[in-house]
Amino acid sequence: MELPFSQITASQGKKAAMRIHSHFQPIVSLTHRRVVGYEALLRAVSADQQPCSPLEAFNHALLNNRVQQFDRECIASHLLNFGRMQTEDQWLFLNLRSETINPTNQRADLLEKFLRRRGLGTERMVLEILEDAVSDPLQLQDFVSHYKEAGFLIAIDDFGTGQSNFDRIWQLEPHIVKLDRSMLVNARNNPRRQRWLARCVALLRETGALVLLEGVETEADALLALDSEADLAQGFYFARPTSDGQYDEQQLSRSIQSLHQHTLKEQLSRQHSQSRKKIHLQQLLDQTVKSLEQNIDFNQATLPLQQHEAIDRIYLLDAAGVQIVENLSTRPENTTATYAPLNRGVGALWARRGYFRSALEHPGQMQISAPYLGLPDATLDVTLSVALRSGDPSRLVVLCADLPASWMEN
Repeated sequence: MELPFSQITASQGKKAAMRIHSHFQPIVSLTHRRVVGYEALLRAVSADQQPCSPLEAFNHALLNNRVQQFDRECIASHLLNFGRMQTEDQWLFLNLRSETINPTNQRADLLEKFLRRRGLGTERMVLEILEDAVSDPLQLQDFVSHYKEAGFLIAIDDFGTGQSNFDRIWQLEPHIVKLDRSMLVNARNNPRRQRWLARCVALLRETGALVLLEGVETEADALLALDSEADLAQGFYFARPTSDGQYDEQQLSRSIQSLHQHTLKEQLSRQHSQSRKKIHLQQLLDQTVKSLEQNIDFNQATLPLQQHEAIDRIYLLDAAGVQIVENLSTRPENTTATYAPLNRGVGALWARRGYFRSALEHPGQMQISAPYLGLPDATLDVTLSVALRSGDPSRLVVLCADLPASWMEN
């Protein structure tokens, strides 16, 4: 017969053949600039007084056919130790083994009673599960729904590894998604992956989940977490796990404040640089517009833009968004045969592009698009656009010029 949570303590070492205790690592909100939770981490010592990793401890339990019982013992130990900490309203993150996610273990009422005895509410408990914890997605969904209805928070752990997919996030609707540290490691010194990290965070937040970035070890990592707009962060940079969850509060506050100051300084510097670039581009665009309005040949009229260091191509659209002039490439040496089927632009319909619509809405004013994957070479571009009347006053056209997003952003 399985023991209820109320009867399980970390001192039951006769069957476990090892002693277990807890360490707690703080989890911070970068916006609130304080610790908002702790992850409970297993620490175990074998019968011969040798430290065991969590993996070794659970392998030992597996050999003795008592994984579920051992998992409950670990949870009971974490709850007991967490209840002794001087916490206010912080969350406790508890890792659940995949073996425990089954219909026979949907016993939220027992866990809730155990929590009440410790003066803890279900709203402070975050149950961490792996996205692919079980092979049966319906079983996983039932398990998640059962504990959510009981008031527990659900976190998906290690998102970004294995067979992670957004579809399962939409199905489970977790409260929190923890991004695997590999996503942060891959983003280091890689602007493209940094942009993907930020987009991934934004997409996950659209599902209604908070996003926690794990593995923040350095100031550079912490700045990436802040720039990605992750809600929560965890790692050695902020605090290491300890048996009582203690950390240097003043040092943590200074570190987070320094991050915000650094980010603000970098943002102001980028804004200043971008402002200068936009003024210069506006001047070049104004010259080109004047020439086109005087019905000067397209190639001749666009010479100021062609001579700019960053502009890759220039083209013209009619009022319906149809390209009426072939791409004027200013960097023909950069073109390859890879995207040859997309090279011819005349006749292409760009009416759905934001830069076209915004230009029509504000005739005569330069528009700058957000970064997007541009054609024909599948690079990350921004587009300058302006609506003007070329030659015939009744004929509205849109002048467009593409340049790398990286040049504009730096």
